Amino acid sequence: MASYPFALQLYSVRDYLEHNPRDGFVRIKAAGYDHVELAGNYELSPLQLKILLEASGLAPMSMHVPYGEVVRQTTQVMEQARTLGVSYVVAPWLGPETCPDRDAWLAAAEQLDKAGAQLREQGLTLCYHNHAHEFESIGDNTIIDLIFNNSSPDNLKAELDLGWAVVGKADINALLKRLQGRVPLVHVKDFKSVEPPAFAELGKGMIDWNRILPAALRAGTKWFIVEQDASEHDSMESARENAVFMGNVNKP
Repeated sequence: MASYPFALQLYSVRDYLEHNPRDGFVRIKAAGYDHVELAGNYELSPLQLKILLEASGLAPMSMHVPYGEVVRQTTQVMEQARTLGVSYVVAPWLGPETCPDRDAWLAAAEQLDKAGAQLREQGLTLCYHNHAHEFESIGDNTIIDLIFNNSSPDNLKAELDLGWAVVGKADINALLKRLQGRVPLVHVKDFKSVEPPAFAELGKGMIDWNRILPAALRAGTKWFIVEQDASEHDSMESARENAVFMGNVNKP
């Protein structure tokens, strides 16, 4: 396997998939991807989605599932993951609407830990995906430390969004060292500016990938998942450019 195995987070090209997932999957394969991370089902059953992906030559390795479903419908989530053949389930967002204070964040960490233990028994890995606000402090701790210091490393891993961590002014190297062995997934995302956040294709922004990608690999990252939340031009063209970038960093 390549040094930096990569996949596409399907949110990046949601405008294609919402209208015609079959055609969108074919285009994603042509853009240079063999693996994808799921974000929704486009009104398809898990089996229908799996069949469409396989027909397009794509393999899902992870899926984003809303926090509420992860912690309250854990059994159904596990069934979907088994049908789709993914190894990772990711809770993609927690914010002030669910966690308005420190106690709520601690309660959420406890719930994620509990759900992660159930998933682990079935051979699945639960991850939490950050945005920028998790690097804000509540009392003496950042939110991201509240989450991971109050959950078991066996039950809850990180899908570290490297781009949003930069926006949150995190020390990426220190963060990766602190989460050593607990970061199987990262989101590879670039920004051309932090204030205000402005997305860019990989290598066209401000992030030093020559430094950060090897640091993630040393921390135990297994998948480098391309995500570009918004594009100034066609989203599929941005996805293709990003696949070229990841292909280049994998060259000897």
